[in-house]
Amino acid sequence: MAHVIGNRMHNAEQSLASTARGFLKSIWNKHELEMGRRQAIPIGVCVSGGPDSMALAFLLKQFSLRSDDITTRPVAFIVNHNARKESSEEAKYVGSQLRKLEIESDILDMQWPGTSDPGSMPNFEMQARRARYRLIAEAAIRRKISHIFLGHHRDDQIETILMRLIRNSNDSFLGRQGIPEHGTIPCCEDISGAQIAIQHTNFGAWLHDVGEGRVASKVSGNYVDAHQEKTIAPSSSGIQVHRPLLAFPKAAILQFCDTYDIPYVLDQTNFNPTLTLRNAIRHLRTNYALPRALQGPSILEVQRKAQSAAKSLAIRGESILRMMTIEVFDLRSGRMTVCLSPHFHSSCEADPEAGAYALARLTSVVSPQSKDDGEPILVPQRNIMEFLKRNQRSWREQMTIQQVLLEKTENDSTNNRHTARTDLGKNKIKSDHRLLQHDWRSTLWTLSRPPMREKELRLASMAFSPPRRCEIVEGKDHSDHSSNYSVDESNKKGLWSSWLLWDHRYWIRVRVESVERLSRIRIRTYSESDVQRVHEMLDDERDDFRAMLAESAPGKSRFTIPVLTVDRFVAVFPTLNVVVEKSKPAVISRLSHHPILEWEVCYKTLDQPFIKNQVATIEWRNADLKRHASIPNWDRKPPGKTEESPDIWRPRAGK
Repeated sequence: MAHVIGNRMHNAEQSLASTARGFLKSIWNKHELEMGRRQAIPIGVCVSGGPDSMALAFLLKQFSLRSDDITTRPVAFIVNHNARKESSEEAKYVGSQLRKLEIESDILDMQWPGTSDPGSMPNFEMQARRARYRLIAEAAIRRKISHIFLGHHRDDQIETILMRLIRNSNDSFLGRQGIPEHGTIPCCEDISGAQIAIQHTNFGAWLHDVGEGRVASKVSGNYVDAHQEKTIAPSSSGIQVHRPLLAFPKAAILQFCDTYDIPYVLDQTNFNPTLTLRNAIRHLRTNYALPRALQGPSILEVQRKAQSAAKSLAIRGESILRMMTIEVFDLRSGRMTVCLSPHFHSSCEADPEAGAYALARLTSVVSPQSKDDGEPILVPQRNIMEFLKRNQRSWREQMTIQQVLLEKTENDSTNNRHTARTDLGKNKIKSDHRLLQHDWRSTLWTLSRPPMREKELRLASMAFSPPRRCEIVEGKDHSDHSSNYSVDESNKKGLWSSWLLWDHRYWIRVRVESVERLSRIRIRTYSESDVQRVHEMLDDERDDFRAMLAESAPGKSRFTIPVLTVDRFVAVFPTLNVVVEKSKPAVISRLSHHPILEWEVCYKTLDQPFIKNQVATIEWRNADLKRHASIPNWDRKPPGKTEESPDIWRPRAGK
């Protein structure tokens, strides 16, 4: 049972407060947040009731009371894991203690459907961690909080590195970097607004009316000039987590709490060495004299060297990435064409580790792998060596790395000219010239999502959900694309679904008239069994559609693009901006007959430096969308955007 400690001690660690304050200022500077503003910025702090989180909440509250440049309002998130009978009572008690410190709090209750004793589950810790972060993320989104503070300290860091060494002693130095001071909130990749901020701007020029036609154009030809400023994925901002106490040992935090009479509770389950590996390590460090190599200073030195090695690897890997030129990125299918300079091969041979880093970063742009599983920082050694071998050959090659299909064209100028025209579209002479401006020794590779296996096809068939609670704030309408909250409760305007992350590549949502109509709509991949019906429905526009597919998703890659279905039949190709519907008399309103009034779609986050550095020169391709004259000021620049930070493409259908 938890109990309270409130004894006063002297000689408090004043450096803890000053260091934490400097940490907070550095966050404000890094994220260019407004200083000296009158309205306080809400920030989140995760509070379990233990000394570390209570000390952190106390510090953040003290900072918010100071009259200086930083004006904040801390909000505590208390997660009730519901794993013990006393947990609800303890959560309420922690909330009462925070009220005494004049800190606002939210109690977030975890649910365990299907079990009455979640603590007995073999993977309880992992499931509880995932559920905890997701509850916190949704609560933060509701309150428009972008920064969350966690109370991890130096002893947590040492325990984490020891755990990783025990679980995988042969692991590379990358796993020994420990807990980061800053990062995006984990376990929340598929929660819109958590790991990315999809900042919408209402580009009226890019609306497509369902009644205006089914195939947007024959073959989209206006690439760089018409689309470049509107064709990049959202930035990786979302909710940031910060750990300002990592430099301090548990003892210093306990002393700080006692000096300032900060109440806290101790969870006795944390001291049972038989429950978890972390508890066992904590017990050994507390009660036994470990060998010097396993003591705190030695482990922290291991961490320092690992971080230094990781930094060096990133610098060397980014240097190799600069030897790659992204020629074309087709957002309609996620296909990317890359030109590798002659120096790429020799550089990777000289530094295979940096080459493995570069190849991992490159393929992650197209890969459907989940970020929650942890994006590989290095591809396996055998992959980089096989890739280098194939890259030297003069004929077509293909291989799969990180669930990405890499296809190489011939290496002579004649064949390059031919393949550039056939693979990338016959009508794009300008593109052909760009692809041929490189050294003849350069190699051209196209990266795409490989055909899906049966299990992947099942996972890719998904239903849309009504807006989650975190997408509705105080019952207000947030469908104006100026925030992450996406609900429109007006009967006239219909209802926006929650954002859905499809195949870990595309964010998409739809607008419908009612929840009942939303239940009829699903998203899945285009399949061979759909082809005949789609062609029959498109009728005289069939050839235009085929040309569009040949350009954006040639061959079997077309069976990896998403389709929206109504009652199991294909109704919309959202990334192509194609509505599959038989022609009707002009006097009949298609809008009233089509369950999908509108949709929005965007590609996943492209936050890698080598992408950002080439934004202005990449040929971005997406659907050629109809203009909508009734939307005023469609060509004005979105607030806060610059030439260097273009906004995301969002095809839409309907009014």
